[in-house]
Amino acid sequence: MSPCENGGICQQYHYSYTCLCPPRFMGRHCENGRHECWYKNGDCWQYCADTPRAMSVTCSCANGYTLNMDGKSCEKAASFPCGLTISSSRALEDDDIDSDEPLPTQSPDPELAVTEKTLLNTPDSLSHQKNITHNETTGRHNTRNETGGNSTESVTDLTAPDNRTSTANTNDTKTMRELEEDRQRQTGVNEKIAKHGEDVKENKTWQEEKIAIAKEVEDNSTDDESRIVGGVRCELGHCPWQVLIRSHRGYEICSGSLISNRWVLSAAHCFEAVNPHHVTVGDYDKFRRDQDEQKIAVLKFFSHPHYFAEHYDHDIALLYLRSPVIFNEYARPICLPTPSLGRLLTQEGEIGQVSGWGATRYMGPSSRFLLRVRLPIVKQEDCIASTAKMFTGNMFCAGYRTEVKDSCQGDSGGPFAVAYRQTWYLVGVVSWGEKCASEGKFGVYTRVANYIPWIKETIIDNDGLEDSLIATL
Repeated sequence: MSPCENGGICQQYHYSYTCLCPPRFMGRHCENGRHECWYKNGDCWQYCADTPRAMSVTCSCANGYTLNMDGKSCEKAASFPCGLTISSSRALEDDDIDSDEPLPTQSPDPELAVTEKTLLNTPDSLSHQKNITHNETTGRHNTRNETGGNSTESVTDLTAPDNRTSTANTNDTKTMRELEEDRQRQTGVNEKIAKHGEDVKENKTWQEEKIAIAKEVEDNSTDDESRIVGGVRCELGHCPWQVLIRSHRGYEICSGSLISNRWVLSAAHCFEAVNPHHVTVGDYDKFRRDQDEQKIAVLKFFSHPHYFAEHYDHDIALLYLRSPVIFNEYARPICLPTPSLGRLLTQEGEIGQVSGWGATRYMGPSSRFLLRVRLPIVKQEDCIASTAKMFTGNMFCAGYRTEVKDSCQGDSGGPFAVAYRQTWYLVGVVSWGEKCASEGKFGVYTRVANYIPWIKETIIDNDGLEDSLIATL
C-alpha cells in the first residue's frame, strides 16, 4: 500500500521513498494542502496574502470585521461593516440578489401617480439631457460644463475662496427636503418653468412644481421598451454604498461608491468640466426625500494623476467629504478588494452588479429610481476584439453580446460590485462604452484592484492613519 496520500505517486529507493505530490498538495506524504492566494483565495474568507514560506498564506479581514480563531473566516466587529446590504445573508442564501422581477410601472405613492417617463422628461431634466454627448464612445455621465472649461488639476480643494464651487457656506449634512429648497433657489426653477408655459405660484413646493411640470411636459415617445438596458429597481438598503454626486447647481454629475465614512470612489472623467459640490447618500428616488437620506458637501476631490482623458485610462477619482456619513441600514460602505482578490473576482464569467440612475436606453432619459443590473465579466481578449478604441490592463469589460443589459450614460463612476462569501466588493468603476447594450459591444470599467496603493496613499496624505479603512488595505 502506498504511503502517499491525495493521489501522490510513490518513488521507492533502496531504504527510503519519496512522494511526488499533485500540484495542490505538499508534505512528505502529500498530506498537506498547498495554499496560494491565486487559487480559491487561499481558503481565506476575505483578504489573502502570500507569505515568504512556500505555499502558505496569511488571511485578514476587511474594514469592520475581525479574523476568527481558525485564521480563515471573518466575523462582524462593527455595527455597519463594509460590503453588507440591508438583508445580505438572506439575499445571498435565497439568491434574492439574482431575482430580476419586473419593475413596477407606477409610483408607489398615490400623490405621485405620474408615469416614470413623464417625471424623467421635465424641462429641467430635458435641458440637462441636451448636454449629453452624442459621441457613440462616451464616458457614461451627464456632461454639463459649469466651470467654463476643463480642469487640469488632479487635486482640487473646494474650499478655496476663488473656487466657484466652494463649500464654505454649505452645511455639513442636509436633508433631501433642504436640498430641494436649495435647488429651487439655485436653479431659478420658477423662471425655467415659465419659459415652458407653466405658471408657478411662489408658494408651491419644489415637489409640487416637479409634478406640475411632469404633467405638462409628458413624453410623446411611442417606445414602450423604456428599460431596454435591463435594469431592475435597487430598493432602499440594497445598494447602500451608492452615492449620487451633484454640482453646485444641483445637477447630477455622476455616481460614486462609499468606501468609508469620509471617502467616495468615482470616475475621473466625471470631473473634467465640472467640480463635485455635494453628494447624497441613502438615495433611491431622485425626486423625493428618502428615509434617512443625507446630503454632504465635498471638501476635495482627487483625479488620478495619470488619468488620460482621450482613452479613459486611469479613470478613477476620490472625493473627500466635509463631514462623516452617518452609517445606517441605507448608508454603509462597500469593501475594497486587495489586488489578489480583485484578480480573482474579475475572472471571465464572474457575475457583477452595476447600479445607477443612468439612461434606460442609449440617448434616452435618466432613471428616476436607482436601478441595478447583473452582468458577466468578459474575457480580456474579447474586450479588446470588440472595439477599435484603446483597451488597457487598467480596464475590464462586462455584458452580453446580444442581450439588452448594460450600463449607460449617467451611470459613470458607479460601482461594479461582486459578492464573495456573502460580502460585496467594489471591483470596477463605470467608465466608458460604445452606445448602450449594443450588439457585440460591452461596458468598460476601471479595474479598482490596480489602484489600491494610490487609494491608500491619497487617504493617508489627507486623512492620516485615522481612517479605519487604511489598517485593512
